Amino acid sequence: MRKCSKGIAWGMILTLAAGTIGSATTVLAGEDKVLSIYCSKDAWKDQCAMAAELIEEKYGIKVDLVTMPNEDIESVISTKLATNDPPDIFLANAPQCAEQYNASQTCEILDDEPWVERLAAADILKYSGDGHIYAMPAYNPTTFFGGIYYNKEKMKELGYEDPKPETMEEFWAILEDIKGQGVTPLYMTDADAWTTQVWTTMGWGVALDDQKDTIYEELLTNQIKFAEIPELVEILQELQDIYTKGYANENHASKSYDTAMAVIGNGESPMVIQGEWFEDAFHAQYPDVELGSFAIPFSDKDMIATGAYTIGVWVPKGENSELAKEFLRYWSSEEIMSAIYDEYPSASAYTDVEGGDILPAQKNLIDNYVNTGKYTYEFDAYFDVARSIMEDYLFGAIVEVTMGKDPTQALQEWDERYYDFMKDKEMAGFTE
Repeated sequence: MRKCSKGIAWGMILTLAAGTIGSATTVLAGEDKVLSIYCSKDAWKDQCAMAAELIEEKYGIKVDLVTMPNEDIESVISTKLATNDPPDIFLANAPQCAEQYNASQTCEILDDEPWVERLAAADILKYSGDGHIYAMPAYNPTTFFGGIYYNKEKMKELGYEDPKPETMEEFWAILEDIKGQGVTPLYMTDADAWTTQVWTTMGWGVALDDQKDTIYEELLTNQIKFAEIPELVEILQELQDIYTKGYANENHASKSYDTAMAVIGNGESPMVIQGEWFEDAFHAQYPDVELGSFAIPFSDKDMIATGAYTIGVWVPKGENSELAKEFLRYWSSEEIMSAIYDEYPSASAYTDVEGGDILPAQKNLIDNYVNTGKYTYEFDAYFDVARSIMEDYLFGAIVEVTMGKDPTQALQEWDERYYDFMKDKEMAGFTE
């Protein structure tokens, strides 16, 4: 985590008067109020740090922050919720994690909070299981504008000023040409499995878009197996081809997400497969290096897969839940969100706050795909019920494919794990 500098002129932006946010109970500056917050190290963005610092500065509510690697935080939060020892707040994808964290039993319903009526995309936050909202957006109305993000200057040197492959054959031709110039085209960070599966959650979502009204229900009710769907095997095989054809760094299995900034910044590799969060973080470290973007033409389709979720701020039931909800009211206020967007422009989570100038790579994808309707939801968005095992088993199987495992075999092994999990949950179609 990179802490925000107090050198930013936030004081001139903050004009809140105590007790003016919705129906919040006033918390006076100087009171010794502390809230524990748990989240993954990747979820606690600079925007979150800025919100917490502003709230402490103005209202005296301090944060006891605990961050962990992605692979650890989910089990820790689940255990703490199950044992009635929850943090006061946690950050996780919303509404994706509602099932995993049994939110209807463990978390506060936030439907009547004053910030809800200001949301730009309230429906996205509603948990399909009961229609309630259990989390507030940290800063974006939705997230995940995925594709290729690239160093524009380096790509121009390599002969590509504004690449936009329209078919997979054209995409492979770009990679082959760059490799032929002695440069590794793609930088992959497979030590963090969630970065590896960006390819599949995009590719599978796009490839199955024509079948989305039926195929996901069939997978969720055991009418078909993952390994039986040709599109899933094909996209996995194409991922493996990136490695076998020498388009990725040889040390990919040992490299984590946070190593990518320097590699792209110095042009060692020109491209990564990522979402908009990469550009946000990259711009903070390399403000003078501009990134471009293009959609990967999976199945020769001109569309992207986007997320039906956002990074959410959740309030577990507990002795500090009222103070935690007040903390969210301050965080979501027009003044604090304006301060955040002034420093970190983004699509705004709120209708009454301007998000500012979005960085060019993600703006390209939003303008040309999201705003024109050329998008579908990512594959993972349909499997919230299995969220708790996806990172360990599905994401792990995808990483194994990058190391040479047969794609069909990898999906068959996932099918077995998925079946056992769904059977244990007594889901329809999985009980004998």
